[in-house]
Amino acid sequence: MKRFGHTIKEHTITVPWDYDNPAAGEFELYAREIIPPGGENYPALLYNQGGPGFPAPRPTGATGLIGKGLERYRWILMDQRGTGRSHRIDELSPAEDRTAQRLAQLRQENIVRDAERLREHLGEDTWDLFGQSFGGFIITAYASMFPDSIGRAFLTGGLPTLTKGADDLYRTTFTKLKVRHERFYAQFPWAQARVEEILHHLDNSEELLPTGERLSSRRFRTIGIELGRGTGFDSLGYLLEEPFRTVNGEKRLRSDFLNNVGSRVSFQAGPLYAAIHESIYGGVGGQAVTGWAAHRVREEFPEFAEEGTYLTGEHIFPWQFDEDPALRPFKQAAEELAAYEWASSPYDAAKLADAPVIASAAIYLDDIFVPFEDSLATGETYRDLRPVVTNRFQHNGISEDGAVILGELFRAADER
Repeated sequence: MKRFGHTIKEHTITVPWDYDNPAAGEFELYAREIIPPGGENYPALLYNQGGPGFPAPRPTGATGLIGKGLERYRWILMDQRGTGRSHRIDELSPAEDRTAQRLAQLRQENIVRDAERLREHLGEDTWDLFGQSFGGFIITAYASMFPDSIGRAFLTGGLPTLTKGADDLYRTTFTKLKVRHERFYAQFPWAQARVEEILHHLDNSEELLPTGERLSSRRFRTIGIELGRGTGFDSLGYLLEEPFRTVNGEKRLRSDFLNNVGSRVSFQAGPLYAAIHESIYGGVGGQAVTGWAAHRVREEFPEFAEEGTYLTGEHIFPWQFDEDPALRPFKQAAEELAAYEWASSPYDAAKLADAPVIASAAIYLDDIFVPFEDSLATGETYRDLRPVVTNRFQHNGISEDGAVILGELFRAADER
């Protein structure tokens, strides 16, 4: 098939849910291959999507990061298990798909094993890897498990901690979010009073989202994830500038404001992100049970605690599985997954130090999702990782200028 002047091939293979027990069932794994004109013999580059819980991108043209990659690669866009066309799991899925047992099978290690099956299906002796955010976590697990399958690896905002458990990691991210929050209020001095006004209103008035449920003040605060994005300050500033109107003498939130907030706080597009988010840290740093780490650790920070007023970031809380209709069907499994005891980390520092992988990584100084210091420490564990450190971008840098970032990573990897 031809699209935007490029050849598109589709690949579907059958893989087991549990590689240690193939008899436990299987599903169809999907990947889309994009081949540039004259690039039939280009090497393959596997796209590892950020998240967790989201499918590979669906490009509509050869621009940005995708276009830059096509200058020297064939892109392989694999939908990770449970997403997209690889057996999407959501509130309409069979009950079996919404169990803790099934959700526990969606971690980095099994995504890597799926990718290995795909590599073999494509007939590639080795391939190169790209990973954004959680995609970099997958790459780090890949280099720990199958280092000889990888030539080069390119990571953006995705070098995970190897030594911090979930509790310590969230202490770091809340600390960094506090700094980011105060910078936001410094640039928009009126925003703090506006946020506090909205929180007070929501605690004392019933406001319904377009999906029908009441918007609570604590759920509203989760819009702070925007503080970690490049245009996040302006996005929140526009949202907050005029949220109220008066109807029959009563103060109400505007319908366009509620619609905007509703799209930000709902996990309808990707419920797995919330359901499995903390599980990706299970076993890291010796912490076998995550136990709703973000929910517990926030109480150590008065600004973010239940009675605080600061907006929260990339943190998942148990009450979201009561308040978000898209997450309610996952409530029991999420509780069980939070109590799950992970036997080991997805990463092996000794194998990373030995892996014959040439890696380059964009590391963002102000990243509130994947902390800078932890990323540097992990980069030093790799046998050959060339860091590209910048304060020009936030965590979503590839959305801002993916072509420039990937070009810098190519340059770093090409250097001898």
